[in-house]
Order: sequence, then C-alpha cells, then structure tokens
Amino acid sequence: MNKLHALADLAAHLPARPGIVMHSACSEPAGLAAMLAADAPAFTGGTLYSLMPMGHAPYADAPASDHLNITAFFPGKGLRSAVNAGRAKTLRHTLSALPGLFDRNEFHADMVLLQVSPPDAQGRVSLGLSVDYMQAVLRQKPLVVAEINPQLPHTCGDSFLDSACIDYFIDATQPPQTVLSVAGDEIDARIAAHVASLIDDGAVLQVGIGSLPDMVLSRLRHHQHLGLHTGIITAAARPLLEAGVIDNSTKHAHRGVSITTMAAGDQDFYDFLHRNERIEFHPCSFTHGADTLATIEGLTAINSALQVDLSGRANAETVAGRVVSAPGGLPDFAKGARRAPRGRSILALRASFGAESNIIAALPDTLPATLVADDMDYVVTEFGIAPMRGTPAQRAQALIAIADPAHQAELERQLTQTILQP
Repeated sequence: MNKLHALADLAAHLPARPGIVMHSACSEPAGLAAMLAADAPAFTGGTLYSLMPMGHAPYADAPASDHLNITAFFPGKGLRSAVNAGRAKTLRHTLSALPGLFDRNEFHADMVLLQVSPPDAQGRVSLGLSVDYMQAVLRQKPLVVAEINPQLPHTCGDSFLDSACIDYFIDATQPPQTVLSVAGDEIDARIAAHVASLIDDGAVLQVGIGSLPDMVLSRLRHHQHLGLHTGIITAAARPLLEAGVIDNSTKHAHRGVSITTMAAGDQDFYDFLHRNERIEFHPCSFTHGADTLATIEGLTAINSALQVDLSGRANAETVAGRVVSAPGGLPDFAKGARRAPRGRSILALRASFGAESNIIAALPDTLPATLVADDMDYVVTEFGIAPMRGTPAQRAQALIAIADPAHQAELERQLTQTILQP
C-alpha cells in the first residue's frame, strides 16, 4: 500500500472520463469524498457511482458536480437534494441486480474509494458497514483506494479484502458516519402496532431504516424465535438480539446468524458489530437475491411507500415532483416474501399527508409503480390493515377502508364512476 497525498495524483493512472465507485451508505469514506470534491477537475467527464450516502456528499456540490456525472443507485439522504437540483441522477435498478451489472461490465469501475478497518492478523481488512455490490466492483480489478478507519467495525461474513489488494490509502480523521434514531409520532405508533400484529413467532424479518421500522421492532419484545435477514441492520434490532428474541433458530440456512448487507447506527452499535459472529454481512446479490429469499420460511418483509392506488400499485419513489427514493431493495424483498413458504409482504404508509390522501384512485402514468398488488399481502395505515388477496373490487374496498376517513367518500365515488366502469 502506498500513502496517498492527493487524489488528483492518480488521474494519470486512469483512462479519460473514468468510472469511479464510492463505498456505500455509512461506509462512505468521508476523507476520500472530500478529496474527490477538491480534485474533481482532474476527473472531468468521469462517472461517479454512489449508493445511499447517509451524510453530506461534498462531490455533489458545485463546482465539483460540474465535473462529474454523479449516478446514484439509491439517492439516500446525502444525494436527494442534488438529484432534485439536477446535479445527480438516479438509476432504477433493484439492489439484487447491482453486482450482476458490474460482473457483466454494463458498468465499469476504473477506481473504487473504500472505507475499511485496519488489517487483522491475517492481513485482511473488512468492508465494515456496507458490503452491498463492492465485491463485484473489486472483481473488475480497479485501482483500489482505501480510507483506513480504526473505528470501523471488523464485520463478519463476506466482508473481507486482502490488504495487498489496496493500491493507495489514507488514514481516517473522523469516525464512520452515524445515523441516530428519530422518535416517531402517534401516527407512526398506530401503524407500527398494526404491523406488529401481523408478525408471527418464528418469522424471519426484513425491516428498513427510520422511525417506523424502529417502532415495529420495539413492539416485538414478547415474540419468540424471530430471525433477521435484511438489507440493513440498525441499532433498533440490538435489544431483540441481546434478549434472544431474535435467535434465528427457525432458519434452515445460516441458523443462529442474522444476515444483512449494510448497517446504520451510532458508534456504540458499530462496536457491538465488531467481530460479532452472530451477524454476517453478505453481497446484495445474496441478501436480496430471489433464489435466496424464496427459500426462507416465514420471511416477513416490512416496507414503506409514499402512495398506493386502489388497484394495489405502490409508488415508493417520487412525490410532488420530487425524487425521494429509488426501488432499492423494496421490490426484491416484497417479491421474495411472496414466494417464500409462509412468507408475508407488508407495506406501510400514512393514510394522508396534509390535505392529500396517500391512498389514491390511480397512480398517474408519470409516477413509478415500485410494486404491484401481487407483490403485497397487506397494506397498513394508521386506520387499519387491508388484505391484498381477493378480487380487484375487494382489494379496492379494503384500501378505502384504511384510507383517511376524510377521503373515503371521494375514493368510493372514483371507484364507482371510473375504476369499475367497463
């Protein structure tokens, strides 16, 4: 490994308009991200691939963004404003597809910027808080630049990299990105209670990040023999792990082990993950893969959406002309849970936002349908639970019943006058 002094020094080793991959989510290397922003003119015309940065993404600010084609597979907190301002774009790929896109060279990395743990006794570093599609990127043999952070947990699973593969490094000067829990409100509490009522003992959970998933997990402390196979593990799962509520005892594969591809939380949670053999990190081709998910008995996928229409189509990406998200792992887990033995796909949302109903007659053609009715077993709002099995008319009536009462009459009118007309 060679000590790096300026990222611009590496431009001569790369082709013109290089492909650059930034390590994802809470593993985004803050020091290297700042160096890329400062040296962006050296990589003018290059494409930067990013996934769900959870902190400030300085390379997406002008003038750095004027030099880079910033492409997000999932915008995350760090890139939403840049996407909506036109300084970055999103691609609508599911997480399960990302490793294959790099394996087939549909996307190419000439350089990858990683955050890793210090080498262990075997000379291996860990990818820490995010494995996702990084192993597929590394198989392309890019120039590997690593920010070595002693506060990054050395996570278990398929998260290792031989330190000999690192070409250049810098020492981290700050801790990994943290994500603190945000308290939900009374509406979140009502939705969480409904969701929790749908979770059986022995279920294997997939949950996301945010106040609602945290509140769902907090209501499961009297359950037994739960499992965890998810896209991201957060600090909200820790009490259930420590109490033995999540023991992964019902799994046929990886029995006794929680599976994820990412993590987010505070430093105390990251220390909990350090060398914790009961929690493994794997590539998203595995964690989100259809063949993997279809074999997990009792897989219960809990996800959120922005809008659902009366046919059961859900939009989880765009609202009021603003890009909020991308498909991410939502379609993977929703479809996977529907295929799994005794699986259950649950979609949660608030019934309304301000004066606008989030259950609508029909999604406009301009909005993405992230999921369709066949991808869900239940839709949940603060007003109840709507089963998605049955005829189209039954499904529509079930959704109206959990809409905000202020909008139910109008939804009934639209259902009668337009949707059910021949």
